[in-house]
Amino acid sequence: MFFLVEGEAFASKMIDGKETEVKAYSVGDYFGELALLRNEPRAANVIARSACTLVSVDRHAFKRMLGPLEELLKRNIDLYVQYKKA
Repeated sequence: MFFLVEGEAFASKMIDGKETEVKAYSVGDYFGELALLRNEPRAANVIARSACTLVSVDRHAFKRMLGPLEELLKRNIDLYVQYKKA
């Protein structure tokens, strides 16, 4: 999981054979939590739009530190349904 500390980035996915921007990220945003929550490969590419500083959390630290917050993040999974694999 990654936290964007400085800069801007965006997520893109291949949709109908075309690389499409599906989400913009700015300072304070995070991404990569779905891969940790579902134990699956990442669903999109995240590309820096400017110079970025990120903080990363591996699976072990995620489980240990976020504990009860994991359920809150799982509830947010529904927000991503609109970006299903095409």
